Amino acid sequence: MSIRHRLGVVLAFTVMLLAILGPLLTGDPTAQPDPVGGRLLAPSTAHWLGTDAFSRDVLSRLAHGARLSLLIAAIAMTTAGSIGVLFGVVAGGVRGLFGWTTSRAIDIALALPRIVVLLVVVAALGQITPVELGLVLGLTGWPSIARLVRGEALRLREETHVTAAVALGAPPARVIAREILPGTLPPALVAATLGVADVVLLEAGLGFLGIGVSPQLPTWGSMILQAQRHLAEAPWLLLAPGVALVVATAAATLLGDALRSRLAPGSR
Repeated sequence: MSIRHRLGVVLAFTVMLLAILGPLLTGDPTAQPDPVGGRLLAPSTAHWLGTDAFSRDVLSRLAHGARLSLLIAAIAMTTAGSIGVLFGVVAGGVRGLFGWTTSRAIDIALALPRIVVLLVVVAALGQITPVELGLVLGLTGWPSIARLVRGEALRLREETHVTAAVALGAPPARVIAREILPGTLPPALVAATLGVADVVLLEAGLGFLGIGVSPQLPTWGSMILQAQRHLAEAPWLLLAPGVALVVATAAATLLGDALRSRLAPGSR
């Protein structure tokens, strides 16, 4: 494992540790112990990352935001991966009209601008829960995984072991489930891991625009939105969620690259 892959594992472990243990150790992110004297306090031993304009602890909000971001990313990529693998395997593994129709459905979905569709859907739904946002992100993110899986299924369909299974009289459903599907899962897993970075950034972007989940929830995007009003007097409000976003996206990208090297050693 290369140095950058080790770095990806370390960063991913750090983000997960912040999301799992951070909320348990930092307390209530909505607590306002001193709304007047405790606002915009600089980082100190009492508040490691300072406080915001409402005297709320920034580290507590950052930790709870990490948990929300990972929850949304997990739901989104599970949804996108499940749908993408299903459509991709059918499009690449099934011959005839059904496979061709599924391929065209993937092409149409790929042609739709994801960000525009996402903005329209989220704006139409109004404020939604993190689970619902994860589902929306997943339902708009499956086409890229489906395209990758379709290409791999088309390649596997011409492999010797698949041809032999067909020649021995195996039914199409068995050929797809036993001979083609397992070979498409590693690249789908890599794509889903890399997609976590996109989901985290999209969720933060929606939070910055003030749409999606409630602004009262401590998401990294909403923290950046609130921080821009106090950049001169409290730059740490922007620095904390900004660094967290960079670390989380870098972790997902490097971890995905590490998985790709491990599952497909010949790829670079």
